[in-house]
Amino acid sequence: MEIDEEPGPMVDTSDESDIGEDMESYVARDPYFDRFTGRTQIPHRVKETMQMDVKTGERLGNCARMHYSLLKAFMNRVEECGLMNVKDPPKHMLIMSDSHVNATGGSHKLNTGFHIPLVGFGTYKVVGDDVMTAIDAALTAGYRMFDTAKYYNNEKELGEAIKVLLPKHGLTRSDIFLTTKFFPERDDCRKACENFVEESLKNLNTNYIDMYLVHYPKPNVCDNDDEKNAEYRKVAYQVLEEAQAAGKIRSVGVSNYEIKHLEELKTHAKVPPCANQVEYHPHFVRKELHDYCKKENIFFQAFSSLARHEKALIEDPVVVELAKKHQTTVPLVLLAWALRQDVGIVPKSVTPARIAENFKVIDVKLSPEDIKSLAALDKGQHYIRCTGWLVK
Repeated sequence: MEIDEEPGPMVDTSDESDIGEDMESYVARDPYFDRFTGRTQIPHRVKETMQMDVKTGERLGNCARMHYSLLKAFMNRVEECGLMNVKDPPKHMLIMSDSHVNATGGSHKLNTGFHIPLVGFGTYKVVGDDVMTAIDAALTAGYRMFDTAKYYNNEKELGEAIKVLLPKHGLTRSDIFLTTKFFPERDDCRKACENFVEESLKNLNTNYIDMYLVHYPKPNVCDNDDEKNAEYRKVAYQVLEEAQAAGKIRSVGVSNYEIKHLEELKTHAKVPPCANQVEYHPHFVRKELHDYCKKENIFFQAFSSLARHEKALIEDPVVVELAKKHQTTVPLVLLAWALRQDVGIVPKSVTPARIAENFKVIDVKLSPEDIKSLAALDKGQHYIRCTGWLVK
């Protein structure tokens, strides 16, 4: 990454007792450190590893809040300055920057280096007073990934719930994974999208968002064949890339994108999308798109795993028999079908009992044969009003 100024002089580390003072002085002079650090005190264990005093720790800030690539660049810079040998970075430094490696129910390593819990809590149509109740129940059940969007109109309520409930559950911000999304805008797209990011940070009471998605490959008000759709989604993605470079977002992805849109991204994106969130269930298998995302190392995340409780699927004899076989429920079989393929899921509910029940999907072990039998139900039938394949 380029910087505008020459770095300051190297630090003499011959006297380890003075390393904290020397490092603080260096941080104050070096434009690289000055740009990416100085946020909050780092954990004691890291302070010990890098032989920093508390005052220096306060200047360096919490590396956990950096984007993964910035963390690696920062550690390389420390090594260049002779302050620490980080050819093999301490494991706890990497764990500190990614607390979801061992998420209950499993996790997936995104192409940005961060892990995302495979089981998340969706918040579509979870609004008003229901948000506090639902998030409390979700945290109690074990959910650590929460999915929202501008379109859901609940970022502010979710942010307030997180602020109140994390301490109650003995958790901190780094213990949860937050995803939000926005549609590209037709009018002054760049400025609008920049405002969306800042608004999300404020609403969610956080200084970084784990994953931010372009919600749809066109503005909501534009026709599918609008010739400017490609430019709108390009600008939207660029804004997220810029926010990622600034440390406001850790991972950038998309939603409702088709292969043609993902291929288009290759012509201008500086970083590949980390994820593609799409409708996915046994009636809408999307094999070609799923295979493409696997090949391109794009995390495949499902929404509407229960097909909005479509009777044709919920009451299908194959699904019902599998539920009996595994002594579980039909909804858990459908959720497990995605989960056992390393596909992310974001079931939602406003009922505490149902929220807890959905998390039990982590205990449902479908066999490869079970997964194949469900995939054989594919009808190419979507049940959500998201038809990205029609967008030019």
